[in-house]
Amino acid sequence: MGPRSSGENRVARHGRLSDNKRPVNARTRRPSLVGLALLASAFAAAPQDAGPGFVLQGEGGLVTAFALDPTTPSTIYASTARGLYKTTDAGASWRRLGAGLQQHALLAIAVDPSTPSNLYATTDKGGVYRSRDGGERWQEANTGIGARYVGSIAVDPHRAGGVYAGAEGGRVFRSDDGGGSWRELTPPTTHVAVTVIVVDPLTPDRLYAGTNSEGVFFSADGGTTWARPTGRLSRGTVWNLTFDPSNGEMFAGTHDGLFRSSDHGVTWSPANGGLRSWNVLSIAMDPSSPQTMYAGTAAAIYKSTDRGRSWTELKNDLYVTALAIDPRSTSTLYAATHLGVIKSENAGAAWKPLRMAPSLDAAAAGSGGHESTATSHLPRIPQKAAPQTAPSLRTLPVQTPPAAAPAP
Repeated sequence: MGPRSSGENRVARHGRLSDNKRPVNARTRRPSLVGLALLASAFAAAPQDAGPGFVLQGEGGLVTAFALDPTTPSTIYASTARGLYKTTDAGASWRRLGAGLQQHALLAIAVDPSTPSNLYATTDKGGVYRSRDGGERWQEANTGIGARYVGSIAVDPHRAGGVYAGAEGGRVFRSDDGGGSWRELTPPTTHVAVTVIVVDPLTPDRLYAGTNSEGVFFSADGGTTWARPTGRLSRGTVWNLTFDPSNGEMFAGTHDGLFRSSDHGVTWSPANGGLRSWNVLSIAMDPSSPQTMYAGTAAAIYKSTDRGRSWTELKNDLYVTALAIDPRSTSTLYAATHLGVIKSENAGAAWKPLRMAPSLDAAAAGSGGHESTATSHLPRIPQKAAPQTAPSLRTLPVQTPPAAAPAP
């Protein structure tokens, strides 16, 4: 790893992660999403009396992986440094899962929409795990992948048993038997990690792979060959790719803002009007009204009602790792953040925390109090911190963003 002294992630006042510092692992061994896992235990373990410079509510810590069951949206999965948790009542209560995960922190989790009891997850220790019973029990599913760091996983909506995994070194793997075995596809790049991989919901065999410094790649033949866009997004870190299923328009959340493509990823244009944070980690589109979109950044949650042409800030002082909309009640939103999961039932006008902490504490006690070893080397947040001073967390190398957001 490179020098850390001038580029460490920092916790700003009131529990906010400064948008000027974020985990971007451009050319190191692990995929960028490991940066989120490395932060998790420091947030989860922060004491209630951490001092006037912090308002950490202890609702569960930083959420490193998050998924909503598309067929039963009251069922949600969220992973923190302490393990994987599931709710079946829209967040009213949570239960710890993860038999077989061996205390690993998850980097990504995916629900098979055709068989929601089938789940796939990647961990901070490398490889892929799968569950066939809604997350109760897990087993390694690494034949053909090994222990490589896998930062993204996607279920193929067009063929049963189809799953894709994006890994370190630009590698992309495909399974045709639900994770039983994997074969490596032609890598879109060999220099950086794949941070996000998605399958076009309208076009079989069309794949997209976002990377952590070389932009986005696309394939029209199931990963046999890859191409890059012209102009924008031919470089840079891509965190999220989202589709409008009504017309195939795409949106990309990147460390340089939000971008839109209307030609299957060949060209991209900015969609940043009103966004004060460049680092867009997550995107969600209202399935009943695609004009309405939400963006989660390293500083706040934003909403657009004109397909990303303009944005309004809904809630700040949050590091938002994932967003999800209840497809049956689209005014209900969930945000995975550095303070746990929060929920809105009025299209983002007001938010409430989903109190995972009691369940987390009970589960940790029941399991002997063990936490993920992914963050065991990190310093804890001090019990008392000066109001104007934020402690440093030793994480992965970061990049400094431009001074101002791009014009829409």
